[in-house]
Amino acid sequence: MRQHIVGLLVSIIIGGGLGVGAFVLFNRFYPLYTSEVIFEVRPGLSASTEIGTAKTLKDDEVERVGRTQTQMLMQRDVLLRAVQNPQVRDTNWMQSHFIDRQTGQPLNDQAVDDLEETLQTPVIRGTNLFVVRWSWHVAADIPTVLNAVASAYMEKLKALDDAQFSANEKLFDNQLRLLQMGLRDIGDDIHSFIVAKGITTLDDPRFSQVSIEVQNLSTNLTDLQDQLTSANTQYQQTAMKLEGTVEPSHADIVQAEADPTVRQQLGRLELLKAEERSLREQFSEDTPHVRQIERQVRAVTAQLRVKRDEVLNRNLNATLKTLESERERIQRIIDRIESALESKDALLRDLAADTSRYQAMKTKQQNYEKQRDDAQQLLSEIRLMKLRSDASRVRQVAPAELPREPSFPQIKVVVPGGVVLCFGAFAGWIFLRELLEKRIRSLSDLAVIPGMTVLGGIADIDDDPAEPEDAEMVLRVDPDSVTAESCRQVAVAVLRTMAKQGHSTLLLTGGMPGAGTTTVTGNLACAMAAAGHSVCVVDANFRRPRLAETFGMAEGLPGLGDALANPTSIAGSVHETEAGVSVVPAGTESSRLVERLADERFATFMAGIRTRFDYVLIDAAPAVAATDAIQIAGRCDASALVILAENEQRGLVARLARELSDASAEFIGGILNRPRQSIGGYFRRNYELMTSYGRAEDDGD
Repeated sequence: MRQHIVGLLVSIIIGGGLGVGAFVLFNRFYPLYTSEVIFEVRPGLSASTEIGTAKTLKDDEVERVGRTQTQMLMQRDVLLRAVQNPQVRDTNWMQSHFIDRQTGQPLNDQAVDDLEETLQTPVIRGTNLFVVRWSWHVAADIPTVLNAVASAYMEKLKALDDAQFSANEKLFDNQLRLLQMGLRDIGDDIHSFIVAKGITTLDDPRFSQVSIEVQNLSTNLTDLQDQLTSANTQYQQTAMKLEGTVEPSHADIVQAEADPTVRQQLGRLELLKAEERSLREQFSEDTPHVRQIERQVRAVTAQLRVKRDEVLNRNLNATLKTLESERERIQRIIDRIESALESKDALLRDLAADTSRYQAMKTKQQNYEKQRDDAQQLLSEIRLMKLRSDASRVRQVAPAELPREPSFPQIKVVVPGGVVLCFGAFAGWIFLRELLEKRIRSLSDLAVIPGMTVLGGIADIDDDPAEPEDAEMVLRVDPDSVTAESCRQVAVAVLRTMAKQGHSTLLLTGGMPGAGTTTVTGNLACAMAAAGHSVCVVDANFRRPRLAETFGMAEGLPGLGDALANPTSIAGSVHETEAGVSVVPAGTESSRLVERLADERFATFMAGIRTRFDYVLIDAAPAVAATDAIQIAGRCDASALVILAENEQRGLVARLARELSDASAEFIGGILNRPRQSIGGYFRRNYELMTSYGRAEDDGD
């Protein structure tokens, strides 16, 4: 974009001129006037007696209702009614386009088709409004057509509302009639039921006399069942005592001892025991008197035990007979109560059934009465709502008015539109060309190539504010220039990479001819020498040698070709220069045989030369034009590719990078030569800063 700033400015001017011309032409021959009818979406009435509504509609609800209503407005029957309006038929729009010239009849269907295409029905966001908008070349026609459309639409809405109210009124009227008939039927049923049962009222079964009698009988039955259970338990215990499986209780023994015969025996036994105690106090245990009284006590005790057991059994048998009689008596009473309960339950069930049926009929009658009242209320509200003009959810807020000025063209739209159109077309052309561009133009283009490390870029002298005359030996001729500074930056990157890997020999080759490999090699060598390194440059381009000329050396000096022809003459092929860089030129013309670069003599030369210098830079022929560079790369420690900006394709550079990477030398990256910087761009500002900073130092010195 910065490179084409002039073209962009020209496109803006041309676009403005085209916009002004278009405005004049459209305003003269094709003006458009626009007006609109405004409608409001209302919440509607929730009751026929409601004075107003405080309900607000959400945006999505307004949008939905508005879209629904605009679809109804755009229906063909509405538009057809509008175009059939006599006022619409007299408009220029109708007369000029939709009147049959032969019969003079209006072409209503075609007019409706045109309205369907040209009417706009937007919903205004953030409001309850939607509009019907139309544009035409004659201003007077617009309100006539729009108001006719709005009138036809409102008439249709009213007809739909009336039809709906009438249908609802008929529906609820029929429902009310059915409810009244049902109410009469249920009243007749209740009357017949009361007459059939011979009753006037029905009490709640829970509080009736029968229910009370049932409760009392149930209570008595429960008590008797408890008594029967107790009697059965006592009967079983008494029987078990008679059988001997259960010992008689203390009460049974006391009762037996209360018998007169037993009491008589107990009295006699007490007397004998008293006499025995008296004799024991008087006589010893072995005297006949004591022994005789002991025998009498034992005899009476045995007689007492037998008599008590006899009385005990007699008492238990008597108790058993009494309990049996009690059990039979209680069971007879229980049977009578259960029989009475069955009859009472039957009466209670009949009473409950009659009461339930009666209550069901009364409930049904009440439901019918409530439904009748509701239906009457709804019917009244429908009739009242039908009479109210504000019951509709849509109302017309403002009619269409006569437009006072054209809506198209507008100078504030047409002129910027022309500018944007021309500017966008030109900018689009720029970006399209950039997208289709395959040449390497900047460091970013070089960085995206797989396997490529960017060592830096050397500025074009045309972009250098110092305006050096030539890029060759710019480090010596104009050391304060931006081009010289960029050479130093590349040299720093190269030295850092070679020092990290311990390399001392570097092959520099270009892709296509004219890449500037010799210029780059010479400036890099000068930068390395200025940094205090001993540097030697070797011209291995036997096809077009230029290294000697670059360093200002005479032609025909012995050099690499002579050293390869006679390995003992290596020292004679190295020449010192004023730049502090040793140079091995290509050699005499007769000795420059390309084949010798691929044999062992070149390897011997490299082995001898690298021991004498810190770094050796080899300038080789372009890799595309010759295979020398690939062969020489196998004799060096590292290799680098010099690419001329805007001259070499990305695919070619990627292929050369792969070939150099396949050689035994390490491919350390690429150097972009002469990339063109944009006027006013980022690099331009950096270049100017470098130059001004260098000049400021000079002024200070």
